[in-house]
Amino acid sequence: MNVLKLRLMHQEALQRLQDAETLHKALKHSERTNSPHLLRLLGLELLLKCVFESVVGRPGHGHEYQKLFDELPLAIQERLLSLAGERVGPSALAGNHLAILKEWGQNFIALRYPWERYANMSEEQYSKIADDWMERGAPIEEAEFRYHPEELVGILAAFRQVAFEVIARANGEIGGPTNHGH
Repeated sequence: MNVLKLRLMHQEALQRLQDAETLHKALKHSERTNSPHLLRLLGLELLLKCVFESVVGRPGHGHEYQKLFDELPLAIQERLLSLAGERVGPSALAGNHLAILKEWGQNFIALRYPWERYANMSEEQYSKIADDWMERGAPIEEAEFRYHPEELVGILAAFRQVAFEVIARANGEIGGPTNHGH
């Protein structure tokens, strides 16, 4: 295992999360941008891949967060979900964590390239999307993008802690193996 690689992944993840907070605080409430959320998703991806590589023993690739999470040893999955729940209380993570992780991975791609999602629409059709959705009562199941902000806060806190522990273990600061098996 390349300890430097893990430390750099961890460092970059924490920096992207700090960047997200800095940008979020700098924006006026009326300014609409997905950039803070995208930075949080990038931070999540880096933390997930850092934990994945250190416990599974191989790099994780792609943006299918649910698949990477599902390959983690069950004890690590349970710990992450438990830590997330301690942070935010009952949430959708408790019963549907893989669907939320899948949605975040999809959002990481789609929010970066929104023109791909709307490529077959006219300007008029595109401008009506939000208004039409609001007129229908803004049903959450019909939302183009769902952010799950409370769940993201919880899972980020959990991954921060577990990533810190696996980095410390890889550095020999905490005893025990880094590979927890399946």
